[in-house]
Amino acid sequence: MSLFTLIFFACLCAGLYYLCPLRLRWVLLLLVSYAYYAYCGASALPFILITTLSTWAGALVIGRIGAQGKAYIKEHKAELSADDKKARKEAVKRRQRIIFFLVLLLNFGILAVLKYLQPLLDWKAALTSREAPVLNLLLPLGISFYTFQSMGYLIDVYNGKYAPEKNPAKFALFVSFFPQLIQGPIARYDQLAPQFMSDHRFDLGNMERGALLILWGFFKKKVIADRALPLVEEVFSNQGAYGGAVIAVGVLFYSLQQYCDFSGGIDLVTGIAQLFGIELAPNFKRPYFSVSLGDFWRRWHISLGAWMRDYVFYPFALLKPMNRLSKAAKKHFGTAFSRALPAALGNILVFFLVGIWHGAQMNYVLWGLYNGLILAFTALMEPVYKRMNEKMPRLTSSKGFHVFRILRTFLVVNIGWYFDRCIRASDAFVMMQKTVFAPQFSQLRDGALMQLGLSTRDFRVLFIATILLFVVSLLQERGVKIRDSVMALPLPIRWLILYAFLFFVLATFGGASAPGAGFMYAVF
Repeated sequence: MSLFTLIFFACLCAGLYYLCPLRLRWVLLLLVSYAYYAYCGASALPFILITTLSTWAGALVIGRIGAQGKAYIKEHKAELSADDKKARKEAVKRRQRIIFFLVLLLNFGILAVLKYLQPLLDWKAALTSREAPVLNLLLPLGISFYTFQSMGYLIDVYNGKYAPEKNPAKFALFVSFFPQLIQGPIARYDQLAPQFMSDHRFDLGNMERGALLILWGFFKKKVIADRALPLVEEVFSNQGAYGGAVIAVGVLFYSLQQYCDFSGGIDLVTGIAQLFGIELAPNFKRPYFSVSLGDFWRRWHISLGAWMRDYVFYPFALLKPMNRLSKAAKKHFGTAFSRALPAALGNILVFFLVGIWHGAQMNYVLWGLYNGLILAFTALMEPVYKRMNEKMPRLTSSKGFHVFRILRTFLVVNIGWYFDRCIRASDAFVMMQKTVFAPQFSQLRDGALMQLGLSTRDFRVLFIATILLFVVSLLQERGVKIRDSVMALPLPIRWLILYAFLFFVLATFGGASAPGAGFMYAVF
């Protein structure tokens, strides 16, 4: 489905939504979501249905086992000793744990087979110099997003955060809500599901705010990301033909293209959800203004980071073996090191998994480990940074040092993009070696850039659009709420701004990229 079709579809559905009786609106959203998913690929419907039904049923059984256990203890309170109650609770937890792991295994197993089996076979074939079988496995739209979202709900129910949803249709809407199926964000049940049952009245201001965000996302995706894409593909696909300077330009363009593709898509789906009065969780917060790698990952793909933090990092750091390791480290390396060690190892594990989440290829594994190791080192060096701040407060609090930290983080992040975007892991090392030791700056002067798939007009549009993106992001970073400022203006001026920006986007739409270029993360 093209972006134009998606936006038209969303606007049409929003009109029907406000005409529909309040008690049936969530039903309309469910039907619309499944119609959208079927349109994008009806053959993928069984997979999202399996995830939905297995998670709903598993959580319901877990909830009932827990409720029955509590009822039994309450009913026989006078007869049971403290040890009996403890034994009963442990027995209940064991039964819940069996269901819990069965549902986890089923759904992560489906994800693993569909997403990782072919790359693993290719990897094995490369090691044995044989030809890998081609499985032609279907990768459903947004499978990683809806699987992680569903498993987050299951974990929360298992941990007793909230009661399981009894209505399978209402739970199906939580899993399949069509705007976020494209590429997230990964929602939490207690934040998203209650909004489907809320009394959303038609609000012109809310529609305008959603339209502004849709336009801004469309601008980032179609005017910047898709226009930069041909240059990125050319450099990374034919890196042997270019020196390090052109490769560095390709990496910078990839940094811009990936950010605008992903965050533009998030703006788009957030704006669409807002047409229905539904607020999705924020997923980006101007990551290229980050002052450290940790700060960057708290601003980039926020919902995935929060999922990993709550369901992987904290449980791992609190494991008994980690506690024993921390105590052992305290004897040999001191208190500060022992406290930082669980966080350091947790970061390595989390970003190894984030790398695998992107794909089973070695370049993604190395990219994840690159980020994890830097964050682990940072955690261990935290006492050193703290002492430096205490000894040189004027330096570390100055604007110049703040800018230095932003530029340093930008450099560290872009080194990681070599691994993230390259075709083979070995290519990343070759490209980095060329960037440092064989830049061939002459290629920047002899017209090589004009042979990378972009026209002079494309470069000009990208320059203007990137400046606009930077200015808006800088204002937002300084606390200026752009949409609030626009919404405070009189209605005619607001609509004049909307139409002016729409015409600007349409005037700069196009370029060298394929008009049907989809979202990078739609197949994640």
